[in-house]
Formats: sequence, C-alpha cells, structure tokens
Amino acid sequence: MSEDESGGLLDQLVILLARAMDAMGLNGRRLRWKWSQRKKRMAEQKEEASVMLRSARGSHKMCPSCRALVPRSSRTCSECGASLSGVTSPGFGRVLAQIFPGATAATSLILLVNGFWFAMMLMAQMKTGEGGGLGLFRAFDGRMLYRFGSGYGLAILYGEWWRLITPIFLHGGILHFGFNSYVLLQLGPLVESEYGRDRFWIVYLTCGIAGNILAAVFAPRNPVVGASGAIFGLVGLLIVHSGRRGGFGGQQLRSRLMQWAFLMFVVSLMPGISLSAHAGGFLGGLALGLIVPAGEIRNRAVARTWEVLAVASVLLVLFSFYKIAVHGSP
Repeated sequence: MSEDESGGLLDQLVILLARAMDAMGLNGRRLRWKWSQRKKRMAEQKEEASVMLRSARGSHKMCPSCRALVPRSSRTCSECGASLSGVTSPGFGRVLAQIFPGATAATSLILLVNGFWFAMMLMAQMKTGEGGGLGLFRAFDGRMLYRFGSGYGLAILYGEWWRLITPIFLHGGILHFGFNSYVLLQLGPLVESEYGRDRFWIVYLTCGIAGNILAAVFAPRNPVVGASGAIFGLVGLLIVHSGRRGGFGGQQLRSRLMQWAFLMFVVSLMPGISLSAHAGGFLGGLALGLIVPAGEIRNRAVARTWEVLAVASVLLVLFSFYKIAVHGSP
C-alpha cells in the first residue's frame, strides 16, 4: 500500500500513524504491512461469507456421482439416476454443513442445538453461581441439570415424560460434550448418507429415548444427560447395516464399528456414566437396524411418511423443551 493511495479513513489513519512512527525512528513499515495483511484477510472472509450466502440461496444442488446440477427438491439425479439422499440442499442446512465441515445437515443441526443448550447452561450457572464453577472441567450440579431437562426416573414416573427426550441434548461438562460431539461427527454423516436425513433423525431420537427409558427403569434416582444413548444407537444400527451390506466394505465397516462399541463400552464403566442408557440406546439401534430400510426410498408415499414422522418428532422435541421451561425447576 503506497502512501499516495487515498483508501478509506482507516487507511489514512494507518498511513499517518506509520509516518509518525518513522519520524520517531520506529518501524512504520511493519505497521503498513500488518494493516495490508489484515485488509486481505477481511476481504477473504467477506468473500467466503458471500459464497456461503449464495450457496444457501441456490435453487440447485450437485449430484456427487456425475456432477450434474439438479433442482434442490430432487431425490434422484435426472442425469444418472443416483440417489441424492445424503446431498445437502441449499438453505439453512447447507450453512450449518459449512459451519461444521464434514458434517451433513441433520448432524450439524444436532451439534448446533447441543452447543446452544450447553452455552445456555453455562450462562445460567455463571449468573446464579450454582455448582461453584462453569462446568468446563467438572460436571454441572444435579440441580442445574434438572432445571434444564435431565432425565430422572422418579420424575418421569410421576408424569414428566418429556424428560425422556430433553436429556438427549444436554451434557454435564465440556469433556462430556466434546467427546459426544466428536463421535457424532464420525458416525452421523455415515448414517445420514446411508439412510437419509429423515430416517437418521428418527433413529437418533428413538435410540436416545430408548436409552433414557432403560435408565429410568434400572436407575430411577440417578440423573441422566447426554447424547451417548442415541450415539450407541447409531453404532447398533450400523452394525446391523454392515452385516446386511456384506462384502469387503461391509466387513471393514463392521470391524471398525466393533472397535467403537468396545471403546464406548469401556467408557460406560466409568463412575457417573449411565450404562443402562448406553445399553438401551444400543439395543434400540440393533432393533431399528432390522426395521428401518437403508438406501433410497423410491415409493413416494413411503418417503412422505418418513418426512411427516421427522417433522412430528421435531415438534415433539420443541414441545418437550417448552414443558421444561414451564416445569423445569426442582
């Protein structure tokens, strides 16, 4: 950037400051260079935001098989006939997928909800001072967890059924949240690519509920939070799917999943971890693996049924958090 360049007001201020530094024997050239690099990064960030906005507003999506552009509502490619169930369409889902690189639409949304609720709990704890900390390296206390929707068998037995749902999106601390987010980023996109967004979401939610039911039955006095039951369900679902898939690819997937299952089972034995919730989610995933079809659904009526179920389950989650807002206080 030359000193004769007019630029904007900030440019002029930087030039004047650099000249003053030069007059005092300081390194004004370095200030000019740093400002130039800063402007370059700001321009790149602005361009990235513009590209993200254009991609969210687009009316087409790209087939991963033949790279053809097809309407955003298409379920199969009009050029090669490939399934587009795992392709993120323009809109909010694509923005989320870009915020969480490698994640697909539903996985990104789950991560966003989990992160938002975790941040809300942090702010509430900072405001009230309950628990003596921010929940970063130690768990939130039971009162805070109950207030935000933890599972509690006795409360569920007395009619607070929504506590079978809300714990799926809560976490007790940063390590708990980070581990579950990492595993979900590994498994979520795989399940979503094989089963599609709607079936993935229904399986995830159902397995989480199954885990919370088992925890309420076998440990009714222990609070339960976390996505672990739902994540165990994804492992169970994929184990059944890999067996049906067969071949070398299926064997490789099954071997990797068994390693995940063993590692997660070991984690389940740690103090404070709900083994029954993990077991319930895993068993639910195995059962759904036998029932829920993978791949593309060519029957439009069946596909519409899954869409309706997915929308209804989203509304159920929203209503559950509304009930927590009304009845959440211990």
